[in-house]
Amino acid sequence: NKCLDMMGSVQLECQKGVIPHLDSAIRTGAGFATRAAAADAVSSLCNTCPQAFKFPGQSSTNPTVRLLRALYFASERERGVGARDKMAHALGNLAALSPGSSVRALALRACERYNGATGNNDDPAARRAAAAALRALACRSTSQFSDGGANDVWCRRVLPIAFLGQKDSDAKVASLWKEVWEEGGSAANASNRRLHSGDSFGVLLQEKLLPYLVRASVEALDDVSWSRRVTGCAALIELTNLNVLAPAPRSIDNASSPTSAQRARRRAQASSVALTACVKLIMKSRIWTGKKDVVRACVKIASKWAAIRATDADAYGWEKLTTPCPWAPLVVDPDHSLDDLFRNDQWFKAHTSTSEALLDTADEDKAVEDSSKEQEDSGEEAKLNLDDCDTLLGDESPAPVVEDDTIGDDTKDQDSSYLIFSGLCRALLDQGIPRVSRSHVSSEEVLPYRAAALQGLSDLLASINVEDEVGSSQLQSLYSTIAPALIRVVDTEKHFNLAEESKKDPPLIVAKSVNCLAAAMWKGFGKADEDNKVNEFEKIPELVKMFSLTGGDKQPAWTVRESSLLANAILVGKCNLQPLRKHETVSILLSCTAFALKDRKFWKVRYAGLKLLHNLVSRVGTTKETSAAFSIAGATADKQADLERQLVLEALLPHKEKILKLARTSLSDSEAAVTKMGSDVCAAIAWWP
Repeated sequence: NKCLDMMGSVQLECQKGVIPHLDSAIRTGAGFATRAAAADAVSSLCNTCPQAFKFPGQSSTNPTVRLLRALYFASERERGVGARDKMAHALGNLAALSPGSSVRALALRACERYNGATGNNDDPAARRAAAAALRALACRSTSQFSDGGANDVWCRRVLPIAFLGQKDSDAKVASLWKEVWEEGGSAANASNRRLHSGDSFGVLLQEKLLPYLVRASVEALDDVSWSRRVTGCAALIELTNLNVLAPAPRSIDNASSPTSAQRARRRAQASSVALTACVKLIMKSRIWTGKKDVVRACVKIASKWAAIRATDADAYGWEKLTTPCPWAPLVVDPDHSLDDLFRNDQWFKAHTSTSEALLDTADEDKAVEDSSKEQEDSGEEAKLNLDDCDTLLGDESPAPVVEDDTIGDDTKDQDSSYLIFSGLCRALLDQGIPRVSRSHVSSEEVLPYRAAALQGLSDLLASINVEDEVGSSQLQSLYSTIAPALIRVVDTEKHFNLAEESKKDPPLIVAKSVNCLAAAMWKGFGKADEDNKVNEFEKIPELVKMFSLTGGDKQPAWTVRESSLLANAILVGKCNLQPLRKHETVSILLSCTAFALKDRKFWKVRYAGLKLLHNLVSRVGTTKETSAAFSIAGATADKQADLERQLVLEALLPHKEKILKLARTSLSDSEAAVTKMGSDVCAAIAWWP
């Protein structure tokens, strides 16, 4: 310490002469105490004698560059946590005084080491060392982030890896990457001119780096490491929750500008790339831990774009109104063939069975084994000696080159296909209810994935704008295709003439199937066509009976009871009014509510029963709407609808006392949500005669 205190008063040549000796102490020191002391000395000299580290050149002959590399590799090899922290601390201080190209090369190497320390080569220590090194760079040499070089290394590689690293399963590693993202992102955002093109005020950093973040996420999805895939899915889900992988917001006057069109295009292209990667991974036959996260990410992104019309070119940043946008993430169009997964590919017609449709498991296993072997080989080479660090990071090798990650450009193939909404729904249905059983996995292992696929299908169907004519038509055309498979799982009493399944599905799958059926319904469901015929799977009385028996007294699973009651509630709220005038149908619905209110253990079941009752009495309308049927104002185009509501009221009036009794019973319930719903029912029938 006394020698270090004297360094500030000696000549510059003497100060520079100390640097090679510090490098030698770190490389050849026999004990960790020597190396730790050398690291402390580097940190001290960086503050007191910064000019001592200024050497000409950027190659391995530069003592500062050699010392920088030695500190990084020593931080990986040290066993003690304290010694590693000192190495990282010294690395950050020294990086502020080192040539920018050497620091960028080291950062790229750290990112490669982090990505390679997963899967079969899982090495938490290597991941922690890489994250700690970049955290030291971001916090102690922030000025380096202002210059990414010709390849813009920080924005194209380091920050995207930091964004994904925040999702690491190791909480310590995730916290280190979070600091890299926050500190490094702030520095890059403040100084990088490329991030401030156009009107970027109020735009999140995630959106400015969107092409690079999506590129890194897709690379993670294509990795053989399951943990990397899960990390990529988590990153895509966060981008979707931030409304970055979603249609761009529009101005109040709906005016379009070059900047807004570019922003919409960037979002649409990034969403298209992410969706395509997720769908391709979903359609592979291998079921692995975390694959359900791929389904969630896919559905999250698709739900954001499901409400956009295919003709709304401004939402995609597309200027040619006469041709479809080639980078549309998802297209909702009932005119498309139901056999298409992507535009005009006839995927479901070409693959008539699941075994033919999905990738061969044996081939995929071989590919995974080959990739794992390559990772093991590279992992053996990655066990570095400090003598090799100058060769691996030195200027003798070519300078690091970062490929252009820009998603989409003017030269993009205009005939590229886009994802079809109906095709994605059918794909999720095939994953949730496979047409051919997967013999290579047990039912217990595949159950969470099947449930996630059906939940994704339900969420995707619910994202459709049923008020829009296109959305309603899409549901009508899709319902006849997906309903048979779902009803086959739910209909245990065989109300519909469908082939009997040899094996019953678990209650979780039954509940999710019921939710999918409910989400696929539209306003006017069950209405007869011009020939006064109703679709076989749209018959209201049969569906009401099926849901009531599925969630009846013989059903032990409360989730199935809740789902069945909510499905009946949605059916009553959206169906044609004519079937609700039948005494048998009304009696079944009221008995369902009465049975639900007897469940004192699960309040969600009681709430679902009252929701059903509320939707039933709400179909009558208010007193003003009903009285319009007998007024002068009723002699309009809506007179028929008013008369229908009046007939429903007359059908429900004999049951008024029972309805009122059920609603009042729930007013003393211990759950506030149940009490509120009971109050709403009482208020809805207060004007009834």
